[in-house]
Parts: sequence; C-alpha cells; structure tokens
Amino acid sequence: MKKLLFTIMLLAGLGLFANAQNKTPITPALKAAKQTKELTKQLSLTNSQITKANAVLLEQDKSLDSLKALKTTNDKKEQKYAHKLIRDKADAKLKAILTPEQKTKYDALITAKKEKKAAKKKAEPAN
Repeated sequence: MKKLLFTIMLLAGLGLFANAQNKTPITPALKAAKQTKELTKQLSLTNSQITKANAVLLEQDKSLDSLKALKTTNDKKEQKYAHKLIRDKADAKLKAILTPEQKTKYDALITAKKEKKAAKKKAEPAN
C-alpha cells in the first residue's frame, strides 16, 4: 500500500514538473498589445492613437527584448541606463500622440506606478 501511494505521488510530482517546463515566452508583440490595451482602458484612446501607441510600444518592447538578449555587459548600472533611455524615448513618442488631458492622466499613471514600485521595494525585507 505504501509503495502504491509513493508511486502515485512520484508520478504526480513528475507531472507537475513537466508542466512547469512548458511556459511560453511572452513576445514583444504580446507585451505591446497588453500595454496598448491597458493604455486604451485608462486613457480612452482613439483608434488612430491605439495604432500609433501600439507601434511605439512594440518598438520599445523589441528594443528591450534585444537588449536583454545581448547582455553585452554585466554592469547593472549600464543596463539600467540603457533600459531607461529606451523607455524615455518611447515615453516621449507616446506623449506626442496624446491630447493634453490624456498626457495629464498618463503622467499620473506613471507617477502611481513609480510610487507603487518604491513602496514595494521599501516593504521588501533587507537580505
């Protein structure tokens, strides 16, 4: 009986590990679509703005993805700086697409996101 129970548990455990390996990577196109959908919901974008925003976000996500794949340097500060440059460039392009009211909402979203990230970082226990 114990052997049977052990065998069943072993097979169930192997099944769980096998499923963990089948994660599909998120492509830049999927990321951009998700980000565009969220911006559309938050900022009430028009159809032309949706198309332009998706193109900007897709370009950003492709750049970030290729930067991550290259890993030309092990210097974290340098990588952070490169990420920041890419994001700032995309941010400027997005703001050019938005109306003044949408820019205000967008800035509020970015500020809230930064505050949430800072609060999460502060809440993490020091290792």
